[in-house]
Amino acid sequence: MESVIAEKYAVALLQVAKEQKTVDEIASEIQAIQSLVDAKPELKATLEHPRVKAPEKLQALRGFLSRKLSATMENFLMLLIMKKRIKHLKAVADHYERLCYEMKGRAVAKVVSAMALTPAQREALVQKLSQTFGLTVELKEEIRPGLIGGMMIYLGDQRMDATVLGQLERMKQRLLKIEIE
Repeated sequence: MESVIAEKYAVALLQVAKEQKTVDEIASEIQAIQSLVDAKPELKATLEHPRVKAPEKLQALRGFLSRKLSATMENFLMLLIMKKRIKHLKAVADHYERLCYEMKGRAVAKVVSAMALTPAQREALVQKLSQTFGLTVELKEEIRPGLIGGMMIYLGDQRMDATVLGQLERMKQRLLKIEIE
């Protein structure tokens, strides 16, 4: 449900940004705001608190920002606050970023692995993903030492499991399907 809500708001924000020719500026602004909200739990609590009035929420956000918000972003945040959708800000920011990349024929793939990829591995993976999806792909890496080996790749709505644990699980499922006579 959150994904559907976030996508609608992200699409609407992108349409306004296109009309005003401020797509990149809005992208950096919404990402900066989202990073700030993530870094400040007290701000997040204020924004999501049902008894705090909308103007007070916007004022609290302004108090934490180092620069003035654009009128478009201020109106958009007020809309999220008034419609009680501010809790979806992270999802909206993520969808907006994805839409901006798609508009430019680009995509971001999140790669989760046990250890950092070598430059050669990064380049090979970027080329393979770009060729497969027909987009220019950028990688965002996340290191999770808990993985035994391999990697998990997230690109858009797709998830590609190339972890050792995932391979073992698939092997187990195939073995369970075999009937012994």
